[in-house]
Amino acid sequence: MSLTLPGDRLASAMEYMPGPGVYERDGELFAALTGELVRDEDHTELRVKPVVSVPLEIRVGDRVLGRIQSLRESMATIEVVRVKGNSRQVGTWVMGSLHVARMSEDYVSNTNDVYSVNDLVQARVDETKPALKLNTKSGSDGVVGARCGGCRDHLKVVDGELFCGECRKTEARKLSSEYGQVQL
Repeated sequence: MSLTLPGDRLASAMEYMPGPGVYERDGELFAALTGELVRDEDHTELRVKPVVSVPLEIRVGDRVLGRIQSLRESMATIEVVRVKGNSRQVGTWVMGSLHVARMSEDYVSNTNDVYSVNDLVQARVDETKPALKLNTKSGSDGVVGARCGGCRDHLKVVDGELFCGECRKTEARKLSSEYGQVQL
């Protein structure tokens, strides 16, 4: 086993192609992280297999779960806490933006008509660079968990709307088809 550290020179770019955990600079290949050097002779590729936990990488097309942190006239800010299908939580404080045009297939004139602060939402990642941009137009995306704006009791779906059994009032949201089934 050959252990590498970030910045270690591994080989010439003439010998191998850079794989995961390896980068090229000035015709040389270097380790991008701490790990075990793997030489794939069949594909003439070098990669570094991490020996330490690496942060979870969010990719375009991923479904993420997050909490609405703020609402403005044309967008919502969402703290992403998990990538759906991955048991690990996102390690750092990751914020995504959800523009009003990406909230629903229907026209949205006011973000407060479809979301509320602290709603738990599921969204698709449209872009990761330069910033995380999210989309909830799909029927499976939208609010997956919400509390009453008055008493903070959990809201239940009744006739396609969210209903508070304590306050006896309904609240409108852009609901996911998975409402109530998703847990953080």
